[in-house]
Amino acid sequence: MSNVDPNFRLPKDVPAGMRFYHAYQPPFSVYGIAPNEEGVLSRLPLSLLPSMSEGVQYLAWHLAGACVRFSTDAGKLCILWTLRETGNMPHFAASGQSGMELFEETDSGTRQIKTIIPAMDQGHGCLAEQSTPVDLPGGMRHYVLYLPLYNGLKDLRIGLPEEAALQPGRTPRITKPVVFYGSSITQGGCVSKAGSCYTTLLCRRLDAAELNLGFSGNAKGETAVAQYIASLLMSVFVMDYDHNAPTPEHLRQTHAAFYRIIREAQPDLPIVMVSKPDFDKFPEDSTVRRGIIRQTYEEAIAGGDKNVYFIDGETLFGERDRDMCTVDGTHPNDLGFLRMADHLEPLLRSLLY
Repeated sequence: MSNVDPNFRLPKDVPAGMRFYHAYQPPFSVYGIAPNEEGVLSRLPLSLLPSMSEGVQYLAWHLAGACVRFSTDAGKLCILWTLRETGNMPHFAASGQSGMELFEETDSGTRQIKTIIPAMDQGHGCLAEQSTPVDLPGGMRHYVLYLPLYNGLKDLRIGLPEEAALQPGRTPRITKPVVFYGSSITQGGCVSKAGSCYTTLLCRRLDAAELNLGFSGNAKGETAVAQYIASLLMSVFVMDYDHNAPTPEHLRQTHAAFYRIIREAQPDLPIVMVSKPDFDKFPEDSTVRRGIIRQTYEEAIAGGDKNVYFIDGETLFGERDRDMCTVDGTHPNDLGFLRMADHLEPLLRSLLY
């Protein structure tokens, strides 16, 4: 193993002289999870899970869009983390499915520090217990650690040198989150890094808090989910569940009703309706679905709603090299997510600023 690039070697030992902190305790702050008991990392309140479908109950523990913010002058840190499951999808890099990503945050933007790649048990997915050392630039700086997209954490601790200062992290300029509801694409499948999911990329560019309610295969426009979302304090709602409606008829029966639940609870909230981006795989079906979403939008406009918007999913991957935007014809890769974020950013920026 001596000839292996050291950047690809996984640490065997935790660095000495570190003091470890639970990342869900002050001065750390966790964004993108529901208000449960300390240490419970779920995107939905545990009290509501029994009213959700079995799939949503399971996926609520995946941490798409969630992040930890903190500030330190340390020149290094070590992350100790315990995954909830192994995660072993053949078309989804472990670094995106079960890994994390660390950025430095400033008032003028972000800078990636490191992709936190999980150690693997060959043939069996990711090891449950992980340790990752990270070199930092030093000096008091703000950091944000994005958590796994398609996995959960039983435990997360951040170790710093004993002499290092630790302070609360930077607060995003837009404190009320942008809330996204949608499919496996919304949840982040199949991007290579946690911070490159289009929802996170957008919120990082917009300096906005994020709540990702993407539920792979299980965002079906259920009333219970709509009622929960309607109760949230948010700056913009992006309604992107087209892909998970089992049939166009199901979408027709749920889409306008879902919108009305949100609108009745929050009359002034900007609502962005999006049709699915993988338009080319089944163009006839995609055309029908897009028409249903457009009908909800047009009826809302006709009814006097002045804060509802429609994004045609066929446009999200652009016109050139569309075949290079997914891993399987459906799930975007990094290029696909980048193009989605590029397309959506102007509208969301105009709604937030």
